[in-house]
Amino acid sequence: MNIEGLDALDHQILTILKENARATFSEIGQKVGLSRVAVKNRMEAMEKSGVIQGYQAVIDTTRVPQGVKFILDVEATPALYQEVVDALATDRYIRQLYTTTGDCKLHAMGFAPNMNTLSSHVNHLFRSTKGIRRLSWHLLLSTIKDADGGVEYVRYQKPEYLEGEQPQ
Repeated sequence: MNIEGLDALDHQILTILKENARATFSEIGQKVGLSRVAVKNRMEAMEKSGVIQGYQAVIDTTRVPQGVKFILDVEATPALYQEVVDALATDRYIRQLYTTTGDCKLHAMGFAPNMNTLSSHVNHLFRSTKGIRRLSWHLLLSTIKDADGGVEYVRYQKPEYLEGEQPQ
């Protein structure tokens, strides 16, 4: 991780926090060679500037004994793109949602309790969500690399458009 405007000590602090957000100021200070107060001041400055946006427990709901991880690729009609985004962003089985290159394309990753539930849910999404032009889904067999550990960086918030403004 390399964030412009931060020095090496701040980067070390962030690396420690990424590994263990519950580390105390004293523990971090021992690892980076600063006092507890100096670490506290640096972390407060990074919180104030927005580099550190919060601390949370990261719970991987896909670590249960049963269930299936899946990937959805969706192409929406331009006129109903935002409605499709809203439907997918609030879907209980979708964990991550991305926009991609191409004409109104979205990529989603999710977790369902079993294959039957996944199959019927995807079919229901396709039939009931107006604006989905194409939808394909795939099972995720294994994770080869996950550098970020599945952390949710930004929670979805429905955008507010000005009257008459349309999403592109």
